[in-house]
Amino acid sequence: MTAQSAGPARTPRARPALWACLAAGFATLFDATVITYAAPAVSSSLGGSTAGTQWLLASFSLTFGLGLIPSGRLGDVYGRRPLFLLGLGIFLVGGVAAVAAPTIVVLVAARFVQGLGAGVISAQVLGVIQDLFAGAARLRALAAYTAVGGCAGVLGPVLAAVLLGAVGADAAWRLVLLTPLPLVVAALVLGWRGMPAARHARATRVWLDLPGIVLLCLIVVALTLPVVEPGLSGAAGIGVVVFAAGLAVVLVLWEHRYHRSGRLPLFAPALVRSRGFVVGNIVALLWFGSGIAASSAVTLYFLQSPALSALLIALVFAPGALARVGGSLVSLPVVHRLGASATVWIGLGLQTTLFAGLAISAPLLPDGALFVVAAAAQIGLGIGGGLVEPVVRASTLSFAPPELHGVAASFLQLTQRLAATFLVALAAGILLTSTGVSTAATLQTALATCALGSLVAVLASFDPAFRRAGAKDAVTPVRPVPVASAADA
Repeated sequence: MTAQSAGPARTPRARPALWACLAAGFATLFDATVITYAAPAVSSSLGGSTAGTQWLLASFSLTFGLGLIPSGRLGDVYGRRPLFLLGLGIFLVGGVAAVAAPTIVVLVAARFVQGLGAGVISAQVLGVIQDLFAGAARLRALAAYTAVGGCAGVLGPVLAAVLLGAVGADAAWRLVLLTPLPLVVAALVLGWRGMPAARHARATRVWLDLPGIVLLCLIVVALTLPVVEPGLSGAAGIGVVVFAAGLAVVLVLWEHRYHRSGRLPLFAPALVRSRGFVVGNIVALLWFGSGIAASSAVTLYFLQSPALSALLIALVFAPGALARVGGSLVSLPVVHRLGASATVWIGLGLQTTLFAGLAISAPLLPDGALFVVAAAAQIGLGIGGGLVEPVVRASTLSFAPPELHGVAASFLQLTQRLAATFLVALAAGILLTSTGVSTAATLQTALATCALGSLVAVLASFDPAFRRAGAKDAVTPVRPVPVASAADA
């Protein structure tokens, strides 16, 4: 993958739309960063088991993926703004239900609703960036979105920790989950004013392939159940895996039939036949899933330490989130200097090395020293993540034809979120075991698992198709595709 200098390439109405996207991204990412800090208080308040904690942490990602593909396709046809506003409304309803939840079951259900809303939102965000930006301007827009996530990663945990330390457990986690909701309202206002107007409805029918989406999510749930439910082991666990394999066969047959009928399946042929797009998805899902899982495991481990307060953990880990902002802001200059391939290898290699180093250190160091090492590692992980995210996204999405911008962006996030669903549940289960109490040994195993996933992402990124194709388009100037919705705004 090579890179050249590039000037801006965007439509005249791109900036207001980007501000709306960044506001929504901050609100949803802020919510995602605080849930790990709230989990121990939720367990104490509502009496949740280890399985309840696992579902609390993983549920959001599952329905996030469920909402991506249909909303991405609807946004491609009818315009981004109506779907963007709908997603924010769903997220807001789920947030209110979560704050008022009387039991862990209701809370997890509310998180499912919030995840669905976040998926609808996110499909429009990446679709807008694909529609309105091209070349280096697109990479800068993606880097800004990554930077917003880094800011949310700083402010979310710190504010959550302050609230958890200031009030009782039952009120604290409810206040933590309430905090992002005013931001959602602000994003609604900005979206109404800044997002491209709705397109004129087309006469052609929109194919959503809902059965394909449901089948894929059921496969992920089936594979996650043995990880979450301790009783599903041995023969029962094997039975669940066999059931998941059967669902996979059904999904393949269904997708083939759906395509032969002239409709656009979940696995769009123009995308899944592109080796670069497929490999880019593999790199992205393993990078994202292992990173989220490792962060959750490390935070949960230290939250159980009586010597460390939630506020101290949030403050010490904050520089890591700031480093992610910095990494995303320098990603374009690094790409121009070293090339896109080298930028991805540096970021992924740094992440893999740090995961492995933390895994080795976990049983060898006392908690105090390990905490210092983990805090230092967060800075490196932040830099690596900031470098990787915009480049991998821009490179992978550059394989998509213009008419599938929203579909491609949604599919990329779908694979990332489903990977996060499984890996977060797996890492939390390894860490907490059936007792709900973590140890240095279980932390080591959880981090080693994440390091393995990250290593596979590194190896996949060496694929020649991913290295050669797409990355040049991701960072060099091209004419932006005319967008009807932008002209109507």
